[in-house]
Amino acid sequence: MGDIGVPPKPYGPAFYPAGRTHSPITPYVADRMREAALLGPDMFEDVFMKTGASSTVSHNTLHCFADDPIELGDHQELDPTLQFFLGGDAAGSTPFDRETEAALVGHHAGWAISGDPSPIDIEVGLLSPRLALVHFGANDMGWGETYGDALLYFHTNMMLMVDGFLDQGIVPIIFGITRRGDYASAQRWVGTWNATLRGIAQARQIPFVDLYHAIDPLPGHGLASDGLHLEAYSGGACVLDDEGLQHGYNIRNLVALEALDRAVAVLVDDAPGIDPATAPLEGRGTPDEPLEIPMLPFTDSRNTAEQGDTFVDQYTGCDSTSDESGPEIWYRLELEQTTRIRAAVLDMEGVDIDVHLVDESATGDGCLARGHHFVETTLEPGTYHFALDTWVSDGTPLAGEYLFVLVECEDDDASCSG
Repeated sequence: MGDIGVPPKPYGPAFYPAGRTHSPITPYVADRMREAALLGPDMFEDVFMKTGASSTVSHNTLHCFADDPIELGDHQELDPTLQFFLGGDAAGSTPFDRETEAALVGHHAGWAISGDPSPIDIEVGLLSPRLALVHFGANDMGWGETYGDALLYFHTNMMLMVDGFLDQGIVPIIFGITRRGDYASAQRWVGTWNATLRGIAQARQIPFVDLYHAIDPLPGHGLASDGLHLEAYSGGACVLDDEGLQHGYNIRNLVALEALDRAVAVLVDDAPGIDPATAPLEGRGTPDEPLEIPMLPFTDSRNTAEQGDTFVDQYTGCDSTSDESGPEIWYRLELEQTTRIRAAVLDMEGVDIDVHLVDESATGDGCLARGHHFVETTLEPGTYHFALDTWVSDGTPLAGEYLFVLVECEDDDASCSG
């Protein structure tokens, strides 16, 4: 029962804020997860699959729950979920110690969905899992001339992967990436990549696990000497007592088990939700009533083929003659201090949404910067708008779904100092 006199938050899509390890599983998210599961009536509730790269392949990730010393410490409430999946048949092993066909050292998300059958197809065919633990990103960062170019490719692959899972009745749980202590240039983009992963999960209302939030406060950021991979407690990666939880792989195993526990609560125990409903974004997405950006980092997914209207045809303030007469959606950002930002709009083949940074006037003449995918700059305190507008090609608006990502840049990221 809510507080007397306080209206309940409306039932609708959840906003996934940063600053928490597990994205909220509200009643709406729980219902979406159950709806997805209905598409796969033959999937096994006590089986999950794994797809990823080296950290997924590592025996320090989850394998130890099947064959190494286990100490749950103060997390005994997770034991029923542990036992539930230990009883699952993953092609002759448990889901924890299954040597997955869909993970390979040094590989990326595009590899996992390529081929006929793809590695994911093979693993799904062998296991019929209800859940998929998905962890890509670190290797994907190298698949482009720039980290931004690589992000476009990564977004497409991840959307295809996630939708492919959902179409089969498999609920994906997306894991974020950890600190890149190996390359400072990569670390400057980790926040953008994690916001993108969170945004993909939010767009489909599926669970997201923020490994960076969970692991980065550890000594040495939970990383091994190479600055890239995690390190484990010498007594075992599944020792989840106070000493064990000072190590990267141990925390990863804890939060993975927590994520599985949260999924079981919804899909097996039929919990109406785990977290309270979140307030929707304020605004309507118009220049007069833009969607309000409540915090950074921020992500939002919309579809200009279904939402938005035409307010600005050309962004003359940016000396642009591009035909942007398709539908657009507006956002407003209020800044109280100087902030270095990176804005990104990510879309799929056949869709062309451009991002425009606009001043307080919310007009085409007030355009300050625009980009096909990215705007990077430094903003003084004040009111700003972002117009996500549909480009028109030979009279045809290339409208469709987009993911808008807005982050504060790292202090040493010179690309955002303009």
